Amino acid sequence: MVTPYIFKYLLKLVFCLLLLIAVASKTKAQKSISDSSISVSHIDFMYSLQIPSADLADRFGFFHGIGGGFFYKASNNFEYGGGATFLFGNQLRERSIIDNLLTQNSTILDSDGRAANLLVSMRGWQVRGNIGKVFSFNRPNPNSGVLVRLGIGFMQHKIRVEDRQVNTPQLAWPYQKGYDRLSNGLMLTQFVGYQIYSNTKLVNFYAGIEFNEAFTKNRRAYNFSEKRQDTDARFDSSIGFKFGWMIPIYKRAPKDFYFE
Repeated sequence: MVTPYIFKYLLKLVFCLLLLIAVASKTKAQKSISDSSISVSHIDFMYSLQIPSADLADRFGFFHGIGGGFFYKASNNFEYGGGATFLFGNQLRERSIIDNLLTQNSTILDSDGRAANLLVSMRGWQVRGNIGKVFSFNRPNPNSGVLVRLGIGFMQHKIRVEDRQVNTPQLAWPYQKGYDRLSNGLMLTQFVGYQIYSNTKLVNFYAGIEFNEAFTKNRRAYNFSEKRQDTDARFDSSIGFKFGWMIPIYKRAPKDFYFE
């Protein structure tokens, strides 16, 4: 289900991508991609499956990322750009966040005295700027090859506690802030994989392994279950498989004509 939070994020992402298309619409490929290294702008749509480690693994299991970005590849195969990713998952390991609400039977009661129907999950997002390079070795063409990217950005994540019946006042807004463990901070990222360009705009993609390291802190004033403010520094890292589909912004390369 597309929640208002997700819809708002996707709306902003689409707007930014449309703006970037308008700015870069004059970028052209004057030579065949298979013959020459070219400069080209491209829009990326990506998916990643992330496995958390360090402090992030104490809170969540594996999670997913979907997002997009905009990059410019110069004729020397250096790339510059950035993007944003929406994070989500349903593997929660930090179960103690609602301990103060549990009865002797380990349930949470709603306003009618029945067991509350709760759903807990992971939500978050990342924004980053990247610089990278394609090492082509001129095979199979000078624009395809091993892709290495480095980046710096910002990461935020939280525990989403959803009351499906909207009948549990102790978890209504704004009391949710005392349970969601909202955390954010500076992030570093690295990617290594393989990128394929072709003369068609439909077959251009990359796949590889991504590493993320975020230096975060809990931004809430008080954790209800712990009855304290959490000021500890966190190290939230993850490793995952990432796949990206690229849409180059250039006119189709002209065909070669030969005359006898």
